[in-house]
Amino acid sequence: MGRIFFLALLSSVSVASLVHPWIGVVCAYFFIILVPQAVWFWHFQDLRPVYWVLMPTLLGFAFGFLKNEYEFSLIWSRRNAFLFILWSCFTLSYFLGPYVEVMGPYRFTDPSWAISTLNKIFLLYFVGCLCIDSEKKLKALIYVFIVSVAYLVYWANDQYLSGRFFGRLAGPVDMYGISTYSDENNFAMMFVTLLPYLWFGGYFFKQRPIRWGLWLIIPFGWHAIFLTGSRGGLIGVGISILVMTMRSKQKLLGILLIPGFIFAYQWQAGDVMKERAGMINEYKTEVSASTRLEAWGAALNMISDHPIGVGLASFGPAFPYYSDKRPREAHNTFFQITAESGILAGIMYLLIVISSITGLWKNGNRLRRIGLDSGVNVIYLINEATLVGFCGLFVCSMFLSLQMFEIFYCLCLVVNVVLFIGSEKVVDRRDTKWHDRYRLTQ
Repeated sequence: MGRIFFLALLSSVSVASLVHPWIGVVCAYFFIILVPQAVWFWHFQDLRPVYWVLMPTLLGFAFGFLKNEYEFSLIWSRRNAFLFILWSCFTLSYFLGPYVEVMGPYRFTDPSWAISTLNKIFLLYFVGCLCIDSEKKLKALIYVFIVSVAYLVYWANDQYLSGRFFGRLAGPVDMYGISTYSDENNFAMMFVTLLPYLWFGGYFFKQRPIRWGLWLIIPFGWHAIFLTGSRGGLIGVGISILVMTMRSKQKLLGILLIPGFIFAYQWQAGDVMKERAGMINEYKTEVSASTRLEAWGAALNMISDHPIGVGLASFGPAFPYYSDKRPREAHNTFFQITAESGILAGIMYLLIVISSITGLWKNGNRLRRIGLDSGVNVIYLINEATLVGFCGLFVCSMFLSLQMFEIFYCLCLVVNVVLFIGSEKVVDRRDTKWHDRYRLTQ
């Protein structure tokens, strides 16, 4: 019965995506974030949701492009230029990297698979930038965030209560043990990034049961992060709470998040999380931390020797040539991108993050100044949730290799839409000249 349901769902989405590609974009991110193909893997045998959704979406987009249905000013921004250059650097490093063809036991990721996946990620992103062009469509994507993180919070806590895991909790995986969340750290990053949408989403709903229901999920989300044992996740959620407190509409309620999180950590973190967290200050002797320092040293040597990169997904094969330590991934997104795809790619990554965070910060302040009535409040809340999630994700990326973490690019899409719609809200109320300057600089 479940297989029939998902077949009907995928068939309906395929048809709808041909007519309205934005539906396909939203549904694609639903499958990326919630990963139902891993949660209920027995219903997805021999089914590949990405092809059921992505192919008709691209075809529908092509039809719309031929009919001149899209406003291309939506993608004319510095941030999208940075993303396009980053994509180009990934592609060039795949074809020109000196270690792409080197095989051996330290080939952690196949470069052909990596470039294929990245091409899908960037195609979906740029199609989304043109298709998600209104508040209604953006809200549909945000509902995907809220539903997905709420269900995965339930899934994680259910694993704990039923005793179906030992040690550190990873996310749901398919029948082959593969998933976006098969790594505990990636699973934690999802919660760090998306829990802020529950907090700010609570301000949107006027019905108190819904509002308090969303807020009640957050402590269970913290518990899910504790179950992963991810120190990066712990630091990321801590930074998110600080930013959330600073940006909260109700300062007193926001401030209560800090003691609430401390209480939750002391009560529910568990031995694994507390033991790993206690080793953060012992980075010189603790194995996991010291190996990261070794990987960062190898990355710096690669960057010095190959300014255009050692090759996409080739950090592992290149490692033995630049360090006598055991090869591993960089566990730092900036170092991983720069070492594999070149200095320009690393700079682009930093510019994407910096321009996104500063753009959201300024946009939120402008929207707040012009007044948060019903016409502005939704965009403002999405702006703030995305700002908090982006800050948490970036902090986590300093300790993890997240160059192919699709939620990052999904957040970039939300940033693009929020800043565009935010500029429209501002120009409607205040300053046409500012709007023109915004469109040229953002």
